Amino acid sequence: MLNISKPLFIYLQRPDNGEWVTVGRYQAGPAAGAGRFKYAPSYVDAGLTWSIDPVNLPFRPDDERPAPRYNGLHDVLRDACPDAWGQALLRREHNLPGGTPPARYLILASNADRWGALAVGTRPAPSVAQLSSPRLRQLPLLVRELAAMSEQRPAVDDQLRRRLIQTASMGGARPKATLRDDEGQYWLVKPGIASDIADIPCLEHVCRQWGAASGLDFASTVLHPAAEGRSAVRVLRYDRIGDRRLMCVSAASLLQAEYPDNMAQTNLWSYPRLAEELRIIGAPAEDRRELFGRMVFNAVCGNDDDHVRNHAVVYTHEQRRWRLAPAFDVVPNPVETPRTLTLQLSTARFDISRSAVLADAHRFGFDSSEEAGRYLDTLLTRVTNGFDQVAHWLEPEWQETLRARMQQNIALLGTTGQAHA
Repeated sequence: MLNISKPLFIYLQRPDNGEWVTVGRYQAGPAAGAGRFKYAPSYVDAGLTWSIDPVNLPFRPDDERPAPRYNGLHDVLRDACPDAWGQALLRREHNLPGGTPPARYLILASNADRWGALAVGTRPAPSVAQLSSPRLRQLPLLVRELAAMSEQRPAVDDQLRRRLIQTASMGGARPKATLRDDEGQYWLVKPGIASDIADIPCLEHVCRQWGAASGLDFASTVLHPAAEGRSAVRVLRYDRIGDRRLMCVSAASLLQAEYPDNMAQTNLWSYPRLAEELRIIGAPAEDRRELFGRMVFNAVCGNDDDHVRNHAVVYTHEQRRWRLAPAFDVVPNPVETPRTLTLQLSTARFDISRSAVLADAHRFGFDSSEEAGRYLDTLLTRVTNGFDQVAHWLEPEWQETLRARMQQNIALLGTTGQAHA
């Protein structure tokens, strides 16, 4: 159990000079609402004013903010916890029961590989280990080890296994690990697994290329088609620039949606609401248009895993503002063509249709439905042309499947779909 008598100190790597500072103190509690966070006096006295969560923890030095979700853990600290994959590794390593509170995972996960620029510790002064990641040349071994871990087989390499368990901090349900390339940049490596019914790494890579060819901002990927008998994709981490860590906040936190702990909150899962939050936290109007484009792209390709932890914002010090992070984890449903998305396209509308896409267009920054309709039609043309540029990555069967899916969904979203809306 989490010791609620001792505070946990939260460290931040400053976005201006990379120095680690103590940004605040978290005091755990026994239930939702009982946890408390307060910005550290030393942080305030130093004249530092960065908010680590612009929605739930705005910079108000005198406030001690409660944590109404996640068993008393603040949203942005939940963001810094491992998700399903990392939690599974930590449960095995520490013999934890199901239902272990998120705060326990926060403490057990290593600071070396957390998402974003936060770290935690029991001492007032920051102490953060440097990330020691496998190098690019070790990718085949890394893929084999991740496969063994996923299938709960003995270690292929004991030292690598220990390192991967110690840095089980990244999100998502699929096996993954951080790798560093020869230029010093960090990538997430995600291999295919035995239960996959399709080449998921290839589909993710194709979607990245397709989205970029459509003019959207997607995280860079590299496909390794035959890494030790199975494909793997590596995705450039947008929360790192070399060893510099960037502040990030998930859409789950921005929308105050307790995901995946409370799956009944579908009223909070919404592209238009996320667009509103982008406006409120000071992101430029172009980010709302970008989000609109991603919503449309997900509808066209059939990515219905577009949940609130698959969207995020990142703080850019050069601009002194939060920006929509590059798109990530965009993979078409490999089983069927979905008729709905996970996030609402407009108020109470999850269905893939032109009317649902345009109903709340003003919240994405469009002046009128007519302007949004013209933008949508141009975007659909770009998405169609983009697919033609990347289809060669796919096996013929998947080329046919995704082309048919695209044509079907573009018919629903285009002017011909207006009659059916």
